[in-house]
Amino acid sequence: MFPSNPQQYAAAKKSWVVAFEYQEQHAGMKVRTDLTRALANVYRLSSDKTRIICDCVERFNTASLIHDDIIDQDRIRRGADSVWVRYGVAAALISGMYGYIQGLKSLSESGRMTLVQAGLDSLEELHIGQYLDTLLSEGADLPTMEQYRYVAQLNTGCFFIFILRACQQLKPLPQQCYRSLKSMLLELAVYYRFVNDYCDINHIPHYAKKGFAPDLEAGPKSFLMIIANQPLPKSNRSEIQKRQIIINWGNADVFCKALKIMEDSYAILPGFLQRAQQQCNELDFSQLHKFLDTVHFQQKPADDFYASLQLNT
Repeated sequence: MFPSNPQQYAAAKKSWVVAFEYQEQHAGMKVRTDLTRALANVYRLSSDKTRIICDCVERFNTASLIHDDIIDQDRIRRGADSVWVRYGVAAALISGMYGYIQGLKSLSESGRMTLVQAGLDSLEELHIGQYLDTLLSEGADLPTMEQYRYVAQLNTGCFFIFILRACQQLKPLPQQCYRSLKSMLLELAVYYRFVNDYCDINHIPHYAKKGFAPDLEAGPKSFLMIIANQPLPKSNRSEIQKRQIIINWGNADVFCKALKIMEDSYAILPGFLQRAQQQCNELDFSQLHKFLDTVHFQQKPADDFYASLQLNT
């Protein structure tokens, strides 16, 4: 071992990991784990290989969330203080790197360098996506919808595609089936980003996880701003100011239009899955169908913040 004092090194490593483990304790819905298991069922992967992919992608994702919160200055994550708020920016930045390192280490357990390369490729795509996302949030202009989709496919889709690539490396399916699944996951990334953007601003349960509409302070990168044609520059805004923006957007049917765009995006997904199933009809796609059902966003009337404001006026 490189360190001259192994005990000191072990103590430092334990301290380094604390902030990362804090974020792991505030776990989300484990969407990427569910997707991994659904795809592993299609690919007929063993439980050991499935676990390796799950462990890796969850660590990658946790690390990226820690860093996203630093970049966006989001103070709440999953209903608790963000890592940087609790431990400071420097500790959060450095501890977040643990997730990337441990994720790659878990891939190396398989003995397949192609899996490690798939992990490295996904991390490169993630960081390019984060870079482009930062350019948007620090800028003054709205992205086009095409630019928005591209960033979503990099920033959010990188881990979805990593899961698929890993499965394909371990037990390849015919290319036509693989391409259909890849197209589905790229659109899923866009849909997932649509849902997050919408919920951040107009979904009451989401406020408990992330605070009140932080995207209205994060710069002109939300697809709701594209619909509203209103590039809000990155700036602190009061709750009163945010409420007024939400009222204005609701009056202009921004939320109705957003829900229509989201539903149109989701409607594309089963078609890609059906094509994949037709190309490999001997395989079991049932878990993947169930997965798509679980990620389908359908807002309850009581959770619509704009509607609640209208009722109280």
